[in-house]
Amino acid sequence: MVRVTAIPYLNTAPFVFGLKQKALNCVDLSFATPAAAAYQLQNNLCDIAIVPVAAIPALTWYEIVGTYCIGALSTVASVLLCSQVPVEQIREVALDSESRTSVRLAQLLLRDYWHVSPHYTPLPLDHRRVHHQSVVLIGDKALLHGANYPYVYDLSEHWFRWTGKPFVFAAWVANKPLPADFAERFNQALAYGVSHIDETLISEVGERFPHDLAKNYLTHNISYPLDAAKRQALQLFWRLLETV
Repeated sequence: MVRVTAIPYLNTAPFVFGLKQKALNCVDLSFATPAAAAYQLQNNLCDIAIVPVAAIPALTWYEIVGTYCIGALSTVASVLLCSQVPVEQIREVALDSESRTSVRLAQLLLRDYWHVSPHYTPLPLDHRRVHHQSVVLIGDKALLHGANYPYVYDLSEHWFRWTGKPFVFAAWVANKPLPADFAERFNQALAYGVSHIDETLISEVGERFPHDLAKNYLTHNISYPLDAAKRQALQLFWRLLETV
């Protein structure tokens, strides 16, 4: 049995749908936040997980599995710097600890693209009860609450403006060699989900999000193929991480 950890965000719903529909009876599927999924993979609590790409270099051994990821060509809509003031006036940022990738991307952009040096604090679990000048929101929280702030900066969009490249937020990663036939079937299941968005919305999303918002997000904001351009962008991001 291959232990697989997925993330319960809207953007991974097609992957979950594909894995369920293709009935990989050798898969034990569980769910965790991005940070927890990375922890599980690093500590051999699972065999394959979709993890924030900033966590990948810390793994003792890893292999990116398949040809799909959570990526964006420009605007992603679910990784946001939200602020009460314009970015050049930001002095403090609360960081969502669920994804190291989004945190590091925000820090890179603030330092090297916007040229500001704010103080960073952790984001409480119930962020809506606490007033923050600025906050990094990711995933479903960003989609549902990002518009509550007067200034909203899409981090993937500004990465593209800065580098001219797409961005990879998370990838499927194994911490040990997998049988070739399993890896192929796993990738086919991912492909099935990505090509069946309407069915995914019915089966995995339901009424958690407005239908039009969810469909637009999955078909226009998220870019699933892990192609050559995204792999090059990933290498650039990893190099830049060494400076943070």
